[in-house]
Amino acid sequence: MSDDPKRTYISLSELAEDYGKTPLNYLRKSIRLQRAIFVRLKGQGTLTIFDEIDGQAIANFMKMDLKNQLWELPNSELEKMRIDTPPWHIISVVPPDIVKKNQKHYQFQFQGEFINENDLFFVWTTNKTVNQKTEKTEHRAIKKIGKQSNKELHRIFWRAFTSLRDEHGFDPKSKKVWDIIHDEVRAEQMIKDDYKIPPKRTYDPHDHIEIIDSVNVPKPKLQWLIHGSDSRINAQGSYGFGSLPSLLWRLKNNPPKV
Repeated sequence: MSDDPKRTYISLSELAEDYGKTPLNYLRKSIRLQRAIFVRLKGQGTLTIFDEIDGQAIANFMKMDLKNQLWELPNSELEKMRIDTPPWHIISVVPPDIVKKNQKHYQFQFQGEFINENDLFFVWTTNKTVNQKTEKTEHRAIKKIGKQSNKELHRIFWRAFTSLRDEHGFDPKSKKVWDIIHDEVRAEQMIKDDYKIPPKRTYDPHDHIEIIDSVNVPKPKLQWLIHGSDSRINAQGSYGFGSLPSLLWRLKNNPPKV
């Protein structure tokens, strides 16, 4: 269980996007490096407390809402995830500290749940003494993938975020940020449909975004492209709306140069 308020968590999908990898590739590499991985669950668990009254064992049951925290996955579950593809059936998590300290007196159980890559999270830390091996490996991965990571996409979101913030005087929701970019791309397409030349985009001046879904459709995402000097496609990829809230949080702490 994870209830440490000082910890910050980042989703698997966001990390995979940043490093130019698929979520499954990033997950399996992290499992090999023995990184702690946390899961978001939806149901309830049961904490059983065993007491002895007049020589008889009495069990008291307490319901626990699993949605209140992220839960660390044990090695047995991670090994299954390393081999199988989603959805994964999770049947065990690392129990609360109170159970680990006194397993004879407490027992924790929950009904298994099916989860996918969108339900997985990692601890995000800037502490250089934590996971040094992992950080060095990931640093080499960043240098290796090079241009495959589209940092211009981060600048696009940041331009839209700061524009809305300056206009309204407060931090906009991620939905508003996505909406304003979608509306700009949609308006441009309508102008092109009328055989007119559209103005230069405000938030995406280099025309990286090829297609972007409305935030109202299920699992909205956008498709981006990077063209070389010869107009050929150098890199391309997709980005899901579900990753935007954590990205905006990181950009606010480390604003990009636009």
